[in-house]
Parts: sequence; structure tokens; C-alpha cells
Amino acid sequence: DCTFGGGGYSHAILKHPLTKVCAIDRDELTLRYANLLIKKFPKRFSFFQKKFSELNSIIESNLKPRAIIFDLGLSSFQLSDQERGFSFKSKGFLSMQMGINKYSAYDVVNTLDKKNLANIIKTLGEEKDGKIIASEIIKYRLKKPIETSEELASIITFAKKKHKNYSKNPATKTFQAIRIFVNQELSELILGLIVATQLLSNGGILAVVS
Repeated sequence: DCTFGGGGYSHAILKHPLTKVCAIDRDELTLRYANLLIKKFPKRFSFFQKKFSELNSIIESNLKPRAIIFDLGLSSFQLSDQERGFSFKSKGFLSMQMGINKYSAYDVVNTLDKKNLANIIKTLGEEKDGKIIASEIIKYRLKKPIETSEELASIITFAKKKHKNYSKNPATKTFQAIRIFVNQELSELILGLIVATQLLSNGGILAVVS
């Protein structure tokens, strides 16, 4: 289980008595849920705080998993935690870090130049107004650093003020782009999938939920 989160997949699989589950997650907050399963299934469940790209480091060379599962995206507890900065209304530090990170969203929006910032927003968020949003971010941070997600969301909304009738929050695509960049989600997924296909037994199952 490559995206342990709250342990839903692992727990469902462990209900079948002949199964063993090895789970990973980069978020240290998942340890609280993992410990519950370790206590309940000490001989059949193990957990490692690792990223997708480190998957091969936890599988013994003589073992071949029957199935490997990835369930992509944010977990509900990551979104609901106002201190993590994933939510538009978060007043905590502008983090967006899933765990084992080199930098935060704060570093990205306050240090990158306009060109790189616009490219990230446009490419990873598929946001057509990437240049306009990047310009507003640069203009705003000349006065003071952007410190919270709520602050960043208001800057993006102002940049897109000419466009109305959104079905989603105007900051959705930009937040997605910055989160993906901060956590290197695409490169991690690619590396994880490559390792997974190498680890699986013949006829093994690779399930990716997007």
C-alpha cells in the first residue's frame, strides 16, 4: 500500500486472514494510524515512512508482492489540517509539504522568479492565467512575504478578478501546481511506478487510483 494515509486500503486487505501488507507514506502524521494496525496485526502488517521512489528499499529481495496499490492526491486529514497550508482558508504557515521535503510552498512563492513561477503554474496546474498570477505574486511579495495559504489564495483571486462564475475556487489550479512542485509528485510517481513494475510477481496487480 504505497499511499497509506488513514489506512483504509491496508485495513480492508488485512481483513482477509492469509494476507500480509507492507505500507509506506511520506507523511509523518500517518504514523498514528499505522501504529493501530501494527498493534492489531503485528505479524501481518509493517509500515515505513518513505516516498514512492524509495519503494524498492523496503521489499526484501526474495519477496515478490502480489499487488501494489497507489491512491493519488491529498488525504482528507491533510486537507482539514489548517496548519499544513493545503486549504485555501488556512491561516497557518504556507507549507503544502506532504513529508520528506526539501522546500515549502513559502519558499516557492517567495523566492522563484516570475518566469519559473509562471511556468510551474501554467504547466503543473494547467492554469491559462499563469503569467498574470505570477506577476501579482511578485508584486505582492515586494511589500511583504506571502506567509499563509489564505493570503496566497486572495492574491490569485485578485489576479483573476476579470473572470467570474467559477465552479471551483479561482486558486484551485495554482494551489495544485505549487503542491505538485513542492512535493515533486510527478517525478515521484514515475519512479514509484517503474519500481513497482519491477517488484511485482508474474501476473501481479498494479492498481493506481487517480
